[in-house]
Amino acid sequence: MKKSLFGIIFMALLMSANAQSSIVATGGEATGNGGSVSFSVGQIAVQSNGDGTTTISEGVQQPYEISVVGVDDYPTITLNAVVYPNPTQGNLQLTMNNVQLNGEVRVYDANGKYLFTKKIEGETTFFDLSAYAPGTYYLNLFSGKQMLKSFKVVKMRK
Repeated sequence: MKKSLFGIIFMALLMSANAQSSIVATGGEATGNGGSVSFSVGQIAVQSNGDGTTTISEGVQQPYEISVVGVDDYPTITLNAVVYPNPTQGNLQLTMNNVQLNGEVRVYDANGKYLFTKKIEGETTFFDLSAYAPGTYYLNLFSGKQMLKSFKVVKMRK
């Protein structure tokens, strides 16, 4: 009788125990004034809870990786170029410090449509986008056929 009672209690405890059932790569615990969170990387199960406006996914691995690929053919050359003001109402200037570049800037709209080309005029080159609609534009700096740098510029209404 004692053995069967002990067995029933033991089984009940096993069924109510909460334990992690997967082997994970790493994990930890973060605590603060608002509470604490335990986390692990490499979980294989996913559970989502929500109330219609907010969803919390438990056990999800969501990596964000940044990889730099390629070879720097010219490690001693650096291009220090800045376009401002950004956002703009129309007038922009491209400033390149200590660079003598015989190149051009090609301007495109957000859909990739070519708009115009402007030759580099020295350390400072001015652009006028006031004739174009508010939106996003791309200024691509070229030396010959090679693109050296791309700038994303936002044009606002006046």
